[in-house]
Amino acid sequence: MAKKNLNSKKFTPDISVIVAMYNAENFIAECLKSLLNQTLKNIEVIVVDDCSTDNSAAIVKSFFTQFDERLTLTKTPRNSGYPGIPRNTALISARGKYITFVDSDDFLDEDALEKLFNYAEKFDADVVHVEKCFILKDGETLIESTQENFVEIPTLETDDIGKRVIDFTEKKYLWWACNKLFRREFLIKNNIRFAAMTTYEDLIFTFQCVISAKNYLRIPDNFYHYRIRSNSLSRRSTDGIEVAKNLIEAVKVLDKFMTVRKFFIDNPQYRYAVLDFFVPNQLEKVAQNLMVFNDFSAAEVYAFFAKEIFSLKPNENVALTSYLFVTAGLYKLFLSHKS
Repeated sequence: MAKKNLNSKKFTPDISVIVAMYNAENFIAECLKSLLNQTLKNIEVIVVDDCSTDNSAAIVKSFFTQFDERLTLTKTPRNSGYPGIPRNTALISARGKYITFVDSDDFLDEDALEKLFNYAEKFDADVVHVEKCFILKDGETLIESTQENFVEIPTLETDDIGKRVIDFTEKKYLWWACNKLFRREFLIKNNIRFAAMTTYEDLIFTFQCVISAKNYLRIPDNFYHYRIRSNSLSRRSTDGIEVAKNLIEAVKVLDKFMTVRKFFIDNPQYRYAVLDFFVPNQLEKVAQNLMVFNDFSAAEVYAFFAKEIFSLKPNENVALTSYLFVTAGLYKLFLSHKS
C-alpha cells in the first residue's frame, strides 16, 4: 500500500497531537515514543518549542525519520512562559479531524488515541472528556486520579446548559486541557483558543468547551500518565503581582465570553454564578502570594490596584478588588489564630 503524503493538502490525519515543550530533555523522548507506538497511525504530532535552553529540540529532531513526516517541530518567537501560546500556534497549522494535547513530560498508553477516536466517531462528540489518569509522583510512584461521581459507562452530558454550569462550579469537570479530545471544526467554529495568561488558561478553555459543545462525552477509561515535577510550566511559581493580574484578566476573559452567549444573556444568574465561583475560589491564592508569601503590606496591595486598575478604568473591577481585601484580611486573621 502506498504511503499517504502528510504534506498533501488533501490528507487529513484522524488526530493532531499538540505538544507544548519547554526544557523537557529528560522526558520528551518518552512522550514521543508513546505517540510513535500508538495503535492509531493516522496521526500528526506537532511539537512547539517555547524557546527551550536545553537539548529538547535536538531530541525531537532525532525522531523525525521514525515518524515518517508525521512529526513537525516549530518554535515560538520568544519564551511565553506557559503552554497556551505554543498550543495556539499549533492549532493554526493542525489538520487533524480531532485535536488532543499532551504535555511534553507526560505519555500515553499505546491504544489511547485509538480509543479516543472511536469514542468520538461513535457518539459524534465535539469533546471526549477523560476524568481519570495516572499520576507519576516522587519518582515512579503511580497514583490513580479519579473524579468524584465519575461515569461508569460512556455518557453524553445533558443538553441543559444551566446544569452544566452548576456542575462546573461544583468542580465536577477536570479542568485540564490534556486528556481530552476536541473536534477541530468545533474549536474553529466557536473561536475557542487559550487565553494569554500564565495561569487559568486550561480552566477557561475547558469552561468554553463545556458550555459550547453540542455532544460532550465523558468516558471512564484511564490511559494518560501525568507527571508532577516542581519546575514544570504548570507548577512554576509566579510573582504575587503577576497572579493578581492574571486573575483580573481571567475574569475579563470569562465575562467577555459569557457576554456574547445567548444563554447567559437570557439567564444572567448563571453568569454571576460562574464569576462568584471563580473569583473567591482563586482569591485565596492571590492573598497568599501578595500578602503572605511575598510579604506585601495592605498599603502596597492597594497602591498596585489603584495604579493598575482604578487609574486606567475606574469603573471596572471594583467588586474584584473588594473581594481581594476581604479575602486577604480573613486569611491573615486565620494565620494569626493558627499561630
